[in-house]
Amino acid sequence: LLREVLEVAQAQRVVLLRQVTLQRQRRHSARRRDGLPHHGARLAGLTYKHPFCDRTGTILLADYVTLDGGTGLVHTAPGHGADDYRTGLREGLEVYCPVTEDGTYDDSVPEWMRGMSIWEANPRVTERLRESGHLFHDHMFTHSYPHDWRAKTPVVFRATEQWFIGVDRTFDGGGSLRDRARHSVESEVSFVPEWGRNRMLGMLDSRPDWCLSRQRAWGLPIPAFRLPDGSVFLTAASVRAIAGVFRARGSDAWFLETPAQLLADYDPASDPEAPAGIDPASLEKMYDIFDVWFESGSSWNAVARERDLGFPIDLYLEGSDQHRGWFQASLLPALGATGAPPFRTLITHGFMVDKDGRKMSKSSGNALNVEELLKDFGADGCRWWVSSLAFDGDVKVDKEFFRLAGESYRKIRNTLRFLLSNLHDFEPERDRVPLEEIEPHGVDGWILGHAAQVERHVRDALHRYAFREAHLALFDFCNDAVSATYCVAVKDRLYCDAPDSPRRRRCQTTVHVLCDLLCRLLAPFVPHTAAEAFTELHGADARLFESAHLGLSFESAPEWPAVMAQMEGVLKALEAAKERGIENPLDAGVVVPDPEDRFLPFLGDFADLCGVSRARFLHGLGEIEVEDLREEPRCERSWKRDGTVSLRSDGGMLSERDAQALGL
Repeated sequence: LLREVLEVAQAQRVVLLRQVTLQRQRRHSARRRDGLPHHGARLAGLTYKHPFCDRTGTILLADYVTLDGGTGLVHTAPGHGADDYRTGLREGLEVYCPVTEDGTYDDSVPEWMRGMSIWEANPRVTERLRESGHLFHDHMFTHSYPHDWRAKTPVVFRATEQWFIGVDRTFDGGGSLRDRARHSVESEVSFVPEWGRNRMLGMLDSRPDWCLSRQRAWGLPIPAFRLPDGSVFLTAASVRAIAGVFRARGSDAWFLETPAQLLADYDPASDPEAPAGIDPASLEKMYDIFDVWFESGSSWNAVARERDLGFPIDLYLEGSDQHRGWFQASLLPALGATGAPPFRTLITHGFMVDKDGRKMSKSSGNALNVEELLKDFGADGCRWWVSSLAFDGDVKVDKEFFRLAGESYRKIRNTLRFLLSNLHDFEPERDRVPLEEIEPHGVDGWILGHAAQVERHVRDALHRYAFREAHLALFDFCNDAVSATYCVAVKDRLYCDAPDSPRRRRCQTTVHVLCDLLCRLLAPFVPHTAAEAFTELHGADARLFESAHLGLSFESAPEWPAVMAQMEGVLKALEAAKERGIENPLDAGVVVPDPEDRFLPFLGDFADLCGVSRARFLHGLGEIEVEDLREEPRCERSWKRDGTVSLRSDGGMLSERDAQALGL
């Protein structure tokens, strides 16, 4: 019983201590918020003696040390951390870095640590403090620490000599690189989407000086030498000489040849920046390499400017993380070398995530295999899916999305197939009807006018890199206007009119124009399909991407929107007529109100648009009427009941049009 009482008392004491600690922390935070001095400030300026080095230090205040992270008292190592480095600059401390490149301690530390790796030294330091009586308590615990994302190993922070570009230094009598970059982003470069401009401006404002060098065993070397006195030799003329060697023998020459061989074409006498009495044989090569961002950021020069392919480049395309990366790494060198940005437009896209919004990666097991996607859906099917995306945000990816895009793509392909299949007897040079002879009030004129509008819309969208907008415009045009409306309306004349009849040739001319236009507009999205259809249309020697196209110019009658609205009313009336037993629209005729006699010029094709046997426009009619024509004879060839069907010489029941087409 006594033991239980003591345990309860101890537990209460622990709870009380926690409450007191929390109260102290709250008072401390409140005092800091109110600008009052906190207890840690009392220690500032006190000196202390290092426990095992002959060194005296001073206690400093640091605003990055908080109550909720660590102990509240930390050591400051200006050579091994960004915050510590800034504190050292403020307090005038030496940038001390006793850790060498291979992770071992140098000769500035006590003898028992020299040459020892930091990982071996950690437990030895603890043991040394314990033995000397300086260690009050030690405890092993797991905490977050920066790791290399590739090697999955801890990262050691060390201050080292590096090569930098000072982005805030003025040059050539003008502003700094940062100033010039801001001006370019604000007024000389277009951004798609527009929010990329502010994002890049923010990245430019917050960027430090650019560290150009890296220490790796591979990469493009920075062509610098060390002189016997320890200073660095690198001038504009020496760099040009090394560049000539790299151009002739590749950058591996730096690792394979001597300084004298590398500088064989360098003349110190003609170099005003060369040190007096320089001897190439006395130089020592340095082995820092360029930051790979500097390499990729120079591609505008190596790829385009060096080869006279045009400068600046029209478009750079990358993910939203590259406002700090490739976009800036390209902009800054170009401004320094040429005074102009290397690109006219920057497009920023999002990243692919799975259908649940999680990042896609092989390690997570949710990545899709591109080879399988191409095999299952085809290259054009995959491209058609890509063009449907709103790429400025993250993109959800799933096989089901590719399947749906595949169905959409097949509708496009089937539209092209229908158009091509009805041109089997059409020779453009022989049978083409001049477009100016196509009646704007007819269905051919309607679709050509519609096509001209769609072409302007799609081309404008592509110029604005609005690929999804262009995709939707093309799909809606193919699926609704061409396939569901125009092709349905004209299939009767294509199938049943006499082969050389003027109406059929006008229709085939329209079909040829539509097919040609669709091939050109679809080429950026589904190039294989477009090229296949284009070759079928124009012959084996046709080259889709080498063909010039000035644009379709055709204006249909302005009343067509009202006519199409009447057609929608007819289709609804035909649906209601099914209750009267009129299942087939060709068993019906329609009478449509035309109070102002506006629709009479459209009468010739209105019945075919509605899919009925005949149509009339009637002034003074209140609403659309559907006539039951099932008692009238039906043409055995076209199935129409147009009032001209009669028994013909071959014994068949044919309309006047069909009888003439068959020569009866």
